[in-house]
Amino acid sequence: VMNLLIGGLAIGVMTFSSLADCQPLLNELAKPFAAKTTMNTELSTCKVWPYAPEKTIAVLMLEPKEESQPDFTDYDVAVLVVDSLTSKVLASKYHPKAIMDDAIYTSSVTIDTARYQLSPAIRAFGVRFIHRGSSSVNPISIERLNLYTLQDQQVSLVLNNLTMNEYSGEWDGQCAGDFATTHRALALGKSAHNGFQDLQLQTMATHKEASKKGEDCVESSKVVAKTRVELKFDGKAYPVAQDKLLDHRF
Repeated sequence: VMNLLIGGLAIGVMTFSSLADCQPLLNELAKPFAAKTTMNTELSTCKVWPYAPEKTIAVLMLEPKEESQPDFTDYDVAVLVVDSLTSKVLASKYHPKAIMDDAIYTSSVTIDTARYQLSPAIRAFGVRFIHRGSSSVNPISIERLNLYTLQDQQVSLVLNNLTMNEYSGEWDGQCAGDFATTHRALALGKSAHNGFQDLQLQTMATHKEASKKGEDCVESSKVVAKTRVELKFDGKAYPVAQDKLLDHRF
């Protein structure tokens, strides 16, 4: 079904029941990088791939042992596909200094195994990075999506840093304020380019205002934009516009 909505689904019939189940595998996978990095155990994660349960996807968030700037954290990101039974690494992609945390920090990393069927033979998987701001009166939350393929024993990044959900605002800490929310979803398009299915990106942006009316805090919201665009594979990746709010270097 070409118009199957895939972007916001949480599909996963087989998965580790908790991060604790992942930890021994993650610890083992982090050993080759231990000379120069330390694995962030809260952000690193793994998941059995429902599409191919004999494989497990793992994401290591690796902090350099020698920080060049004390107010920032640079993360190397390793994306690995391993044998679910033996833990042997089948393929991997290493991103040095991929994410820089400062006032906006990485709060969670999740593996997205929705049905990204890019071709009859190729199913992509996603990694979602959620970032949050430190300010309570200027809240911000951003979710970025990367899509990867496993092909010819190689993990390839085919969709880089697509903003899926974004929330920001400014308020007085009690009631009055303005807030903006953007939600995006991916669906498989009807056409294909360079061997991979087009991706249909649907966006809805809303604006909310809050103000004090007597003793009450009154909120109003409206949809300010609805768009739908097609992302076409150029032979290497699906090109998307990069914003400058976060320093991602995948």
